[in-house]
Amino acid sequence: MATRSQVAAQTRLSVSETRVLLGIGLAIALVAGLVFRIVGQLVLDPANPLVVAAVFVLTVPSMWVLAVAIFRWRGLSGVEKREAAVLLVVPGMLVDAFSTALFSVVYPNMSLAAAGLFGGLLLLAYATVLVAGFLSR
Repeated sequence: MATRSQVAAQTRLSVSETRVLLGIGLAIALVAGLVFRIVGQLVLDPANPLVVAAVFVLTVPSMWVLAVAIFRWRGLSGVEKREAAVLLVVPGMLVDAFSTALFSVVYPNMSLAAAGLFGGLLLLAYATVLVAGFLSR
């Protein structure tokens, strides 16, 4: 009978898979940052709450589908999906720690009033990926 530590060791992601997932997470964060640099003023305009609400609502299923697609593409299950979810969001969280601190420099197209909306959207997106890692089938 396997002990808990032996089972955990058998389901850990390899170093190469860890690097791939970190790279995917970084690529997603950079692409998303570029998208917001180009169209952020259109989708996170505090003067247009319906568009902002739509972006927030669409973020949850979009990020869920993206995360699950990556899990399936990489052939992950169980504990591996949980680890993968963390690896997918950590690069973006690190990048966004700086992009939000330097919001007006990184996103000069968006009003400073949109900074809170942007931060909230980031948290929602990252939380969705993490929850998908724990709850997706």
